[in-house]
Amino acid sequence: MATLTDTEMAEIAKLQREEDVRRLSGHFSWPEFSGDAARQNAHQQFVYDCAMFAADRGLAWSAVRAVAGMTRDLFPQLADLDPPRVLSLVSDWLTECLPHLPPAHHNAVFHFLSDTCVTRQRLLQAVVGGASHLSINQKHLEVHVPPTPLPLAQGDDECVWERQRVCARLQIAKQQKREELRRLREEEGPQGSEVRLDREEVADLVRSTVRARGELLLGRLLKESSLVYDLLELSLQHTALTTGGNPTHTSHAP
Repeated sequence: MATLTDTEMAEIAKLQREEDVRRLSGHFSWPEFSGDAARQNAHQQFVYDCAMFAADRGLAWSAVRAVAGMTRDLFPQLADLDPPRVLSLVSDWLTECLPHLPPAHHNAVFHFLSDTCVTRQRLLQAVVGGASHLSINQKHLEVHVPPTPLPLAQGDDECVWERQRVCARLQIAKQQKREELRRLREEEGPQGSEVRLDREEVADLVRSTVRARGELLLGRLLKESSLVYDLLELSLQHTALTTGGNPTHTSHAP
């Protein structure tokens, strides 16, 4: 690492990633994974990512170099560590290697290393532990979505439904009025008596019968008139609803 100066670190940060990794790695030795190109490359990529994060956060180039050296030594020790021990290890190494780092930079680097090491813990442990060739199991997931609802134009909106409901009620009311009118027209008047009466009694009976039947007839005519009017009013309302117009209301004379 003695050859990695501040100027060299600044130059490395300007290069493309592949060239960056190769050039930065040339300043360190990598004995831990000698002979295993995949694990050694993962080690070098880890160091590069940590160093570039420090550079992007505005740390001094000397601090960036220190982060690179620290993470190079930290990576091989990540095997078989649970998250609390990983966090403790990162904190201890950061305090030891960068004791004079400003608090803001210290917190930024600590959180980055913690998140990286914990969220990728299983992957990093597999690489450090030697399982560089992992099989990947893929599961096929089918998502069943509900059928697409019909456009509103193909259904009944609230206004149409209400109109249909009112029309049904009017139909029932019309049927009831027709039935009342039919029963009224089928009613029979009082039957005559078979008792023999004298002339005066017959005259009195005729007068009372005429008067009673007249009153009855008048009442029936008034009731029939009212039923006919109600039936007409219901028919007009029903027609207006079915044709989309406005019902015409007529005044009902007593």
